[in-house]
Amino acid sequence: MVDLFVRTASQALQAFVPVAFGLLTLRRSNQARAIAAARWGLLVAAIATIPAGLLLQRTAYQARWEAGLALLALATTAWLLRRMTRHRALPSLMIAGTTLLLVTRQTMEIGAVFTVAAFQVRSAAPVLAIVAATLLTLGAVGAWMAIGRRLSTRAFNTAAAVFAVLFVGQLALYAFHESAEARLLPWSDVLHAATEPYGPDGEYGRYFAWLLIALPLIAAVVVTLRARRASQPSAHPHAPGTQRVVLATLCVVAALTSGFSLRSAETGAAQPTSEGVAMADRPHLLFRHTLIDQEYGKLSIAALADPAGRRVSLGLSCDRVAFADGRGLCLQAQRGVFTKYRAIMFDRQFKTLASWELAGNPSRARVASDGRVGAITVFVAGHSYASPFSTKTTLIDMASGDTLGDLEQFSTWRDGARFTGQDFNFWGVTFGRDSSRFYATLGTGGRTFLVRGDLALRKLTVLREGVECPSLSPDEKHIAFKKREGPRSGLWRAYVLDLPSLDEHPIAGETRNIDDQMEWLDTSHVLYSVPREASATTDVWIAPIDGGGPARVLAPAAQSPSVVR
Repeated sequence: MVDLFVRTASQALQAFVPVAFGLLTLRRSNQARAIAAARWGLLVAAIATIPAGLLLQRTAYQARWEAGLALLALATTAWLLRRMTRHRALPSLMIAGTTLLLVTRQTMEIGAVFTVAAFQVRSAAPVLAIVAATLLTLGAVGAWMAIGRRLSTRAFNTAAAVFAVLFVGQLALYAFHESAEARLLPWSDVLHAATEPYGPDGEYGRYFAWLLIALPLIAAVVVTLRARRASQPSAHPHAPGTQRVVLATLCVVAALTSGFSLRSAETGAAQPTSEGVAMADRPHLLFRHTLIDQEYGKLSIAALADPAGRRVSLGLSCDRVAFADGRGLCLQAQRGVFTKYRAIMFDRQFKTLASWELAGNPSRARVASDGRVGAITVFVAGHSYASPFSTKTTLIDMASGDTLGDLEQFSTWRDGARFTGQDFNFWGVTFGRDSSRFYATLGTGGRTFLVRGDLALRKLTVLREGVECPSLSPDEKHIAFKKREGPRSGLWRAYVLDLPSLDEHPIAGETRNIDDQMEWLDTSHVLYSVPREASATTDVWIAPIDGGGPARVLAPAAQSPSVVR
């Protein structure tokens, strides 16, 4: 949730810090009508936030809208600053309109995400992250306004000048970046890639907004200290207390920010028995137990030689499981009035190594055969591939638990040209022996594509259409996948794709609807889950890929299998 928290705080700062500086400036110049206009702009922005967010969600030209609003904000801000530096009167209508624009262009994104989190995903963690980030930001802005009223004229003017340079520069960069993303500029792909780290969601850009408060504060403190050191009389009776207020504000911000951590220690989540640990020393099958009893939904283990025989519960509740080379992922949903989603990383003794909140309902999980990289897919909107949905697929460093990248941030190529779309969704990652190479599904425009990924280059290449939830065979010669029966059907058949010819054929022994990402038992057999009719119980089935016989149950009352040798 840290990414969501940081992004929300960044957007809120960009919305409210300019308004704070504007109100302080107007107050110092006694422009009561302009102050009233700014307040009206704030009120209308608060009302418009949710409707604007819904419109932003539904538009097919989101990047164009963001680029246009950034350019308009840059133009109006520059015009107002020019009039202010020339000490000219500021039209009330222009003040209200600019306030509305500066606030709404940021809060509509916060509102859109909040609506999805609260009413579609119904997850408490993202809702709390958004609320906490917004409250923290409002507190920081309020503290800055209290400080600004106490500053000397010289200190405030210096702080305002620093802010103006930073804010105009930020608007210019964002307008340029979003224009490139909307492909409104020559060489848009190159320019967008070059500015991505500094864009609103970039590695550095999302933290830049904090400088809008920090650097003006530092500038004001420096001016104030120099004035005191030179024994100059303060221009305001409260100026000597500025240091204490600034220090207290910075301490509060630092404490709140450092206290919000992505990962939390998971205590007592799994306490496997000695029998379970001993069983893990031999070839075995890890899976989710689905029999309706006291162990329902928990991670279980059985000997690979007899998957239908003796099984041992490992005590960890999971909706999806993946394991390879001593590292595992367990995705779980803690359901209630607000459902919480969590990922847990564990070792070969099933001890928790790290855990963190997820942005939505668990869908798929995979770990590379070398245990170095994992993949997590969640539904951030919708709950099934058979209906409208939105997914988030993240690659994870299985040594540290750090995020290696969201697939939507990778560049996608098709037939030698950049391939882009506002509705891109990725899911169903499967890794090669070299964990930096992987395959996944790309969904866009009602069509699905198989993509090959390169983690080192952060690049995805479209290979062919009509492949969902790929699973690469141990010898890397085949990909098992599910294929939709018809363009509007919610039914899938199990297929196998030959590499590198990309020829496909159905798995003859399985003709039912298969909505799962298959697992390979060996180079000629696949495993997958099939629900029992009118039951919450599923079974793990096995089928040969070459038509060597019918499918059969391998592990009853099981789901999400991982073969561990």
